[in-house]
This record gives sequence, structure tokens and C-alpha cells, in this order.
Amino acid sequence: MNLYTSKTEAAAKKAFEAAQRGDKKAVLGLIDHSFNIEDCDQEGNSLLHYAVKGKNLDLAAFLVETCGMDPAWANQAMVTPWDLAKGNAPFEEYFQSVCGFSRENCYRNPVRRGMHPDPSILRVGDDYYMVNSSFIYFPSIPISHSKDLVHWKVIGYGVTDRTWAEEFLGGLEGGRGFWAPDISYNKGRFYICATLRNNDDAPYIQTQMVTSASRPEGPYDTPVIHNVLGIDPSIFTDDDGKRYMLINRGARIMEISEDGKKILSKPSLIWYGHSGHAPEGPHILKKDGWYYCFLAEGGTGKGHMISVARSKDLLGPYENCPYNPIMHQKDEMGAIQCCGHGKPVQTPDGRWFMAYLCSRFIDHQWGMLGRETCLDEVTWTADGWPVINKGKGPSYMAALPFPDMERREWEIPDSETWLSPRTKDPELVGEDRDGTLWIKGDGQDLNQRECRSLLVKCQPDFQFSMEFEMSFPDEGKEKFTSDAGVTLYYDENTYIKFGVTETFVFVSEYVDDTYVRTETSPFRFHGPVTFRVETDGLVRTFFFNNKLLWQWTDVTSICSEGLSKGKRFTGAMYGVYVNGKNLLRWRQHGNVQ
Repeated sequence: MNLYTSKTEAAAKKAFEAAQRGDKKAVLGLIDHSFNIEDCDQEGNSLLHYAVKGKNLDLAAFLVETCGMDPAWANQAMVTPWDLAKGNAPFEEYFQSVCGFSRENCYRNPVRRGMHPDPSILRVGDDYYMVNSSFIYFPSIPISHSKDLVHWKVIGYGVTDRTWAEEFLGGLEGGRGFWAPDISYNKGRFYICATLRNNDDAPYIQTQMVTSASRPEGPYDTPVIHNVLGIDPSIFTDDDGKRYMLINRGARIMEISEDGKKILSKPSLIWYGHSGHAPEGPHILKKDGWYYCFLAEGGTGKGHMISVARSKDLLGPYENCPYNPIMHQKDEMGAIQCCGHGKPVQTPDGRWFMAYLCSRFIDHQWGMLGRETCLDEVTWTADGWPVINKGKGPSYMAALPFPDMERREWEIPDSETWLSPRTKDPELVGEDRDGTLWIKGDGQDLNQRECRSLLVKCQPDFQFSMEFEMSFPDEGKEKFTSDAGVTLYYDENTYIKFGVTETFVFVSEYVDDTYVRTETSPFRFHGPVTFRVETDGLVRTFFFNNKLLWQWTDVTSICSEGLSKGKRFTGAMYGVYVNGKNLLRWRQHGNVQ
């Protein structure tokens, strides 16, 4: 789909209006002479969206069957024509027959929303496990579990040793840390490897970490660091038991010991990719006597893609897939963009799926959430090549992999925890059994890498709200000298604080190296107080003790594109903080929505 241009704007508006009236004759006349069928309005609504609003099933069927329009294609708000048809039985029945699944038996991408980049997926028995990049956040490398590939829960973390993490993460700039982890399984143990991306002044700016555990949730062993340049490691075990690590650029391979603690050979290039532009994220799959090498290419922006090649010999030469790239978002109006960096997984019944990263943007340019995780089915051609989602790019609605599975929460509880940049000092931050958060200020503001006095989680979507009640347990015993409250956080270079001092409530935005705007209102802090922030895209609305104080529009600083500084690879977070030396407590009201 394309956004209409000034040359076609008048005709496009006429076509949309005619479709919304249900006037098929007028729509066909405009298609014949002056309207591009692939044009969308500013919100990404297609002609099919308007035809559904016009309740003309005959027109909708023409657009689907003759013009190739998809009822499951989403506008920028992730609304499909099928969504608009809800409650209209003839439309719903028709769309179900076209798509091949019902609304009740479908899932929607992304399956992991908010900052869940660089997925690596694994099946052991009937259980699926996934890891994602965590960068400088601790505990590091979340491990998620699923029974159906769609519903995921965090069950543990790959790096939980605070002392070890302080040594390796403690001084890192935001956006560095653990990149592109991989999870694999061999002889009863789960292995996680990842790039530890150091600061640019380090002796080795890229190193490879390996750790393992007997259970997928951990605890994992003390990691081993290999001083080998490259990023995006993965581990492959061949039929003869030999084990290998792959890293970029392209796919470079080196033999490793069974436990991953030793490098047994130098990296050797086996394939440089389909496009030759930024080939990374290599994974090897062996199937039907072929070694399939998957790569992410094109950079992590809108040129991102997945490509594949194969060979009868692990070390090559590799034959380029004639269908490359097998995943790429070519649709400039697609709500899901930047699709790449994927790893395939096989289900017990022999089907295949690919977990891969994507990005969604506000106004086509602001990637507030960072990179997320999508899932699509992989089919194999008669000549033995994998194709993702029939070559159509990412899906918005797709058939549940296991539609007959009982709808219930899985028996494994969600162990997602509050994160802290770099490390989490148990003497400074914690969570009581009743869910109350507490922070003892360390005297550092959020722009200092040494700051450990904040707790954050990933912002879950473009629209969400959070509410926290904050109290000062030492009131009357100790003077309140801090500022404390809630934060909308990207990294130490860009964030927003919404808090109180002893004498006023404020909201303040930090960008690059200074607070660029601050608003205050007189208030005498005696506690407890309630902070509420409502987010709608780039709009942030701030409520204090249930009173609306401020609304900011065009809040772009906590988007990845909001500042050109350092490695802007993460996403917007939310949480609580203390700047000072006081002890404060927070109770979250309800769930983040």
C-alpha cells in the first residue's frame, strides 16, 4: 500500500467517499480512470476499510477477489477491515472464508509487544522458549515460555549474578550490553549465548558470552566471555555432536567445545548474504540433508529482511535461495515494518514457524516501543526452500498454530521482574511480597551511569496508562530532601521525571545533557501521593492526586529517533525513581493497560 500523493489526492478522496456510501459503480469508475487501488488515507485505511464501512459486500468481494485486497491488512492503528466488519454476519462469514480462519482462532502480530528485539526461539518437547536482547538492563536476557507460540510468559533470566554483572555492565552506555541472544539445547542443558557490546574505548568492543543451565528458567552458570569480534552469536550442534558458534559479518563459523567454554577454531566465513548489506544474525538449521543458513540483512531499519542459503556441507559453498528475501516488508504503509532477524522452529506435528523482529512507528517515523517480536508460519517449496507467510511480508492476523488448545493461563507463572539499568543493588531497590516497590536513593540523578535508584519495565504499547501511589515511610523521622516519583525512561540521555520535592510537584524532560523543559506547581509533600500518566502515542497526560496538571504533545525524545547519540536500540520504559538519599515506597494501582 502507498500513501496517496497530491496528484491522486482528489480522486482518492472521491473513491473513499464512494466506497463509504456503498456506491460500487462510482468506485469502479474511479479505479478505471484516476485512482490507484493501493492508495491509503493518512491513517492507513485502504479502500476495503471504506467498503466495509459502506456495508456493500459485493464491492468488498470485488476488491478482495479482483483487486487482491486483504481483509486482514491493518491500518496504522492496527485495525483491519475484518475488525470493522464485527457484528455484520455476511461480511464476517465472507472474510472467514477468504482468510481461512475465524476471528476466534486467530492471533495478531506482534506477539511480543514493547521492547522485545532479536528473538531466538527453541522447542523442547511440547514447550517453546524464547530469549530477547536486554542491553544494559538487569537481570539480563529474559527467557520466555509458551505452549502455543503466541502467548508468552517470562520464566527467568540468563544473567542474574549482580557481582558479575556489575563488572561487565556497570560502566556501559545506554543501548550497549547484551545484544541478540540465542537459546539452544544439547544433552539435557539449555545454552544461552549473546554479544556483550562494550563501550567504544574498551579493549574489545564486541565479545561473546556463553552460559548454560539444566532448567530453562535457570539458574544459569557464571558466564564465560570469548574475546572474539562480531555480533549476534548462535550455537549449532551437528549430527556428529560437534558444536559451532556463528557470528557476523555474514555468517562466520567456529568450532566450540561441548560446554561452549572454549573456542576450538578461528571464525571462517561461509556466506555473506543475499544483499551483502549488513549481514548479521546468522542461524544454521539442518533439514533433509541440507544445512540452511538464515541471515538478517539490510540494517535494522526499514530495509531489514531475512534471507537464506543452503549447502550439503556445513562449511559451504552455500546456494542463494531464489525466493530471497524470504521476509521483507515492502509495503510502505504497513503498520509493521523493519522485519528481520529471525529463527525458525518446528512444531511436534512437523509444521514450521519463524519468530522475527519488527518495528511499529507513530506517524511513520517515531519508533517509541523499540523493536518487537512477530511470528509467522514457514512453508517449504517443492524444491526445498523455506518461505515465510507465503512471501507476503508480515501478517497482522493469522491462524492460531494450535486452535484447539484449551484457553487458559499456562501452569508456569509469569516471573517478569522490575529491571534496573546495569545492575540492581538489593540495598537500594527491592520489591516486597505484597508487590510494594521501595527505593533508597543513591544520590545520583537518572542521567548518571552510576545511578541505581530506579526500577523500570517496558512500555507495553502506544496507548497505555500507569498509576502509582508513593509514600515516605520515614516522614517525621527524616527530612525529605529528594525528588522522587515516576519516570518515562529511554536511557541516561533522554527521559521524563514526574515527581515531587518537599515544596512542589513537577514534570521535567531531559534531552542530551540538560533538562529542556520543566513545569511546576506548588505542593507540600506529606505523602502518600498518587501519580498517573496516560499515554496516547506522542501525547503524555500527567495527573497528580487525580487532578489533571499537564498535557504534553509531540513527546519524541523517548523514541529511538528522538536523539542522535550513542546506540538508540532500546525502547520506552516506565517506572519509579528516587534522586537523593531518602527511602520511598510505591504501590501500583491496577495493571498497566
